[in-house]
Amino acid sequence: MNTKFIFASVAALVIATPAMAQDEAPEFKGGARVEARIGVDDVVLKAGGESASKVGFAFGGEVGYDYATNSGFVIGAYAGIEGATTKKCARVTTNNEVCLKAGRNITAGVRAGGVVRSGLLYVKGGYTNGRATGTYSRITPAASSSESGNLDGWHAGAGYELPVSANTYAKIEYLYTHYSTGNDFGADIGLQRHQGLIGFGYRF
Repeated sequence: MNTKFIFASVAALVIATPAMAQDEAPEFKGGARVEARIGVDDVVLKAGGESASKVGFAFGGEVGYDYATNSGFVIGAYAGIEGATTKKCARVTTNNEVCLKAGRNITAGVRAGGVVRSGLLYVKGGYTNGRATGTYSRITPAASSSESGNLDGWHAGAGYELPVSANTYAKIEYLYTHYSTGNDFGADIGLQRHQGLIGFGYRF
């Protein structure tokens, strides 16, 4: 698994992000927001008792609304959609292989946190619906078939959002997603993903 690489990337971004802001960063404020996000996407495929991972590129956007209290506590809701380039194959038996290609991913949930050094330190979680294409291949004799399906699941993560100007912000985020694959791709196949993301947004 390349999860250590993702954590290292996020750690580097934690150090680099404050430099993107002004010397005296504006205070965090709530309200409606829209953002674009990119990052690394580590998909973990488990099949036949074996586990393998693949790193790809994730890209998408998120909209949300945050309510900030006078005490510095923040709670909000969000919805997002993203795509990914990630594809991974794993051997189920000595003669059979399954490949999963990540498609569009839809998320909706809530986040909560507190204002730390003018920025928002938060945790988040909610519902996920991902689109994936599974390809089953038999090596001898050669044969294959493909099937696409929507996978329900859940996600949880944490991040830090720092205002860059009165209406713009930059953020870093780690996100874990677990999909339920039993109904579409077989009970012995598991699918999770780890993402390290950066985002740039605008508050209205």
